[in-house]
Amino acid sequence: MATDLTPENTQNPTPRRRVKSIRSRVLSVLFLTGAIGIVVSFTLATQLTRISQRTDLEQTSQAIATAVLQLVQNHASQQAIDNATDEAKGFYVAVYTNGKRTYATSDLGKITGQVTSTKTSPDGKYSVLVVAPHANPTPVSAELTAISAVVIIGVLIGAFWATAIIAREIGNSVEATTKVVTRIEAGDLSARIESALPPEFERLASAFDRMAKTLEEGDQEQRRFLSDLAHEIATPISAVSGLAIAIADQIIDDEEEIEEASSLISSETKRIRLLLDDLRSLNHLEFLDTVSKEHFSSSELARSLYGRFIISAREKLIQIEIDVDEAQLYQDRRLIEMVLNNFMTNAIRYSNEKSTVKITGRRQSDDMYRVTVIDQGIGIKDEELTKIFERLYRVDEARDRERGGSGLGLAIARRASLNIGGHIEVESTYQQGSGFSLIFPLLVQHLDQ
Repeated sequence: MATDLTPENTQNPTPRRRVKSIRSRVLSVLFLTGAIGIVVSFTLATQLTRISQRTDLEQTSQAIATAVLQLVQNHASQQAIDNATDEAKGFYVAVYTNGKRTYATSDLGKITGQVTSTKTSPDGKYSVLVVAPHANPTPVSAELTAISAVVIIGVLIGAFWATAIIAREIGNSVEATTKVVTRIEAGDLSARIESALPPEFERLASAFDRMAKTLEEGDQEQRRFLSDLAHEIATPISAVSGLAIAIADQIIDDEEEIEEASSLISSETKRIRLLLDDLRSLNHLEFLDTVSKEHFSSSELARSLYGRFIISAREKLIQIEIDVDEAQLYQDRRLIEMVLNNFMTNAIRYSNEKSTVKITGRRQSDDMYRVTVIDQGIGIKDEELTKIFERLYRVDEARDRERGGSGLGLAIARRASLNIGGHIEVESTYQQGSGFSLIFPLLVQHLDQ
């Protein structure tokens, strides 16, 4: 998708959000974790203290109720009961005889607790009610405060220590990576990160090194291609220039020699023109963004190939056979024919006289179609099969120059096949022949369905 670079978009670019440093993030997280931990610990300590106090109050109130009930049952004096309740200050004590309150402490208004204990005599005549005071947690001790302070200081020290290690490791890794990137930016595509990063960044280092290797290989291929291209152009130009100078200086003055030289100049000029045409085709395909699809049949495609190459085939007494499954296709016909034209050109160029070139078309799957061109020519050695799609590569350098090949045909064919979402497969036996197949998508339907 194209980027909109209108003035409205370029004048007010979206401000880039600043990302916090890792060290500040780690410090914030550790400090927040320590603070939450201290708050939680204080809360738990308070609740535990409150529960412990409530349990003590329940036990004390039950003991008071039991003691007072025993005194009442023994008809003890009020003074004896007062002495018993005085030992439990803060508790409210009431005695009921036959349901009527006959004794009560004077602290009822001050009692706000919810812990109560009731004891009743076996005959139900006497009943004692004890209400305990409210359970208030004691203030946090100085020891607990000191421990909490030590914990906070320890957390902060650990945070600074951890972030210092992280910052140092990441900083060193970033610095090492930056040096490698700078070398690559300066043109040294052999630079690699390798083991400069810690284990946690191995995947990043590996991916970066693979990218750098791909760039280096692409650069080497580009340099090799430019070198080969310069050689390809320089050779015929030197021949044309030398012959033209010889004719102009009348070094060649025999009519037969002049005619031969003129023919060679024309041949070499044609080679240069074909090479430039192939270069333009390859460049166009590499920058092609869209394809133009149309409906056509497989038999129509085969007949078109047959008509285009029958004359050159007959010149070498080569027979063209067609065996194509009838199918309706929807694809960029121009690019498909560009690929198949290259297959047919090579098949006829490298086939022996009185041999056969066969065109087959088969349904590869529900949505793929295969067109194959099979010849009985010189074939290709196994070690050369992986190189034949390289730019300017020739299987037989001398013979191919004589036949006029530019060495770009299969590179153009491969690029065209990729543009239509297809690919090329090759099967070859040296000195027996080759089969080049184009497999591409969208076989719409069989015509007989």
